[in-house]
Amino acid sequence: MRNYFDKNLIQQVFNSNEFKGWLLSRRWFGDKSSLSNLAFRVTLSYFKIVSERIFLTIIEITTQEYTKSYFLPMISYEKIQEILEPREQTSDNIVKLTENTYSKMVALNVYDNQKEKIISLNLVEAEYCVFFWKKMLFDKKITETFPNLSMELTLYSEQFEDDINMTKVRSLIEASLYPERYEYGLEQLGGGNTTNLLFSLKIYKKGANEEPISYILKSYKDYSGSLEPRTLFVLVKNNFPNAPKIYGTIKLQGKETIGILEDVSNIGNLGDIYWNEVNNMIYDVFKRVNDDYSYLNNKEEISNMIKKHCVESLKVSEKIGFQIKKLHKALILKDDPLYSKEMVDSKKYLKNYTDNLNSIVSKILNYTSKKPEGAFYNSPKITAIFLDIKDIIEKFRSEFDIEQITIQPVHQDLHFQQILYNKNNSDYMFYFIDFEGDPQLSQEERKTKFPIEKDLASFLRSLSYIKFNTLINFIEKKIVDKNKFEVPAEFLFSLYFRKSSKISEKHKTLEIALNLLNLWEQKLMGKIFDKKLKLHFTLINYFTIERTLHELNYELLFRPNNAIIPILGLKEIIDKN
Repeated sequence: MRNYFDKNLIQQVFNSNEFKGWLLSRRWFGDKSSLSNLAFRVTLSYFKIVSERIFLTIIEITTQEYTKSYFLPMISYEKIQEILEPREQTSDNIVKLTENTYSKMVALNVYDNQKEKIISLNLVEAEYCVFFWKKMLFDKKITETFPNLSMELTLYSEQFEDDINMTKVRSLIEASLYPERYEYGLEQLGGGNTTNLLFSLKIYKKGANEEPISYILKSYKDYSGSLEPRTLFVLVKNNFPNAPKIYGTIKLQGKETIGILEDVSNIGNLGDIYWNEVNNMIYDVFKRVNDDYSYLNNKEEISNMIKKHCVESLKVSEKIGFQIKKLHKALILKDDPLYSKEMVDSKKYLKNYTDNLNSIVSKILNYTSKKPEGAFYNSPKITAIFLDIKDIIEKFRSEFDIEQITIQPVHQDLHFQQILYNKNNSDYMFYFIDFEGDPQLSQEERKTKFPIEKDLASFLRSLSYIKFNTLINFIEKKIVDKNKFEVPAEFLFSLYFRKSSKISEKHKTLEIALNLLNLWEQKLMGKIFDKKLKLHFTLINYFTIERTLHELNYELLFRPNNAIIPILGLKEIIDKN
């Protein structure tokens, strides 16, 4: 099969409209809205065939104004079973891989160009198969050729002092030296909704009655050099226990394309705790929407209700602020300029940020103005929010009277799903994950430093999203009349913008539910903030606005029905200021 294919043929296939459409269906493929017309070119900037079936490629996506590169290893197959290990040959896995396969009939000249052969070219992203990982990590014949492929496999061991992590790295090394001693199992993580492909790899020692050793394998699709491996290395050097350890990397042409990370034991992400408890509270309190809930206008009554239903949320909120503080401390590494603290002039810093935020607002206004006039975000009340937020931004800038701001490395994209948790009896253990930086920034911008308030603002936005999603779900289940085709987002819009003199019992219940959720959010925010931190709330507001605008931009492009959530987030900022 290897002799059938060359770079020119794969280049033609990758540049077909069918393949471009397949690319647009990938979760990791960015800028879908601007590239949806398929008027872009796909170029193979790197192409090597490894082990007959593996195509190692870097693709470059270009338009007149745009260039971006992706790491895209692919496996070709005739029958799907040919590339699967025994543990992978389940019906669910075969269906998943088949659904993710790109297929195209191609004509090939073979046998000294005297005959033409028509074959079906079936390509699947290589990371989905154990076959790929076995070859790239554990096949000496291939790893020894890495220098010729401009590749480098590095396994770290000297950084670990504890036996557990030393054992995990040494097992990787042993499996690469004696692969026949092991069996392998692979499971995709994140339900396919992660920007980078994420898998759990388990290696089983043949004949040994031992638990398998598990690793997280991460494929960095954006080929611009991820900062995550270096950041995780810094956290290990600072003995920070609350992030996955990094055991190794594969670099292609000097840039990290694969990370081999610790598989930390966890029950779920932090958002699960908040989401489950607040939803249980809402549906337990508001069993019948037409009942009288006026007793909940009493603040003390509401506070008791929150204490009763949100025990774990309150407990983790008290702990997590302290853990975030420890994270920020562990991101500082002496003698490394990229991981140090700096003081910057506040006027210049905030002027740049103000210009950036105003630019985002203008782009959103320009985008919404091109939509049909009937779209709800074209209403004067929504437009007024964007104009008011510009005034609020300027107010923050002009009233900030501190001469210097401290900046340092931060997580940049810290929200509830980026924090895993485990529990031992009543004691919580947290793990911060995904140190790839703010997805809205370029790779170079992600290397810059920020005030710690950026992380806190991002983290607190998670509460707002849970609050409004809870409210929308409650409206859909309890409030809207299904026979009238009422839309939950419209109901929520009316609650904030269309005050009526005649208020139904349902509307009264909804207003009280919103009041309960607002107090829930305030109470948890008060628990999360570490009182010992010298925080600038103006900066928290700045970064909250930035985060909310980015959320709005995303929702308008991909989930217009959810645009009401960041819009109301902006309205709340305006109302508070």
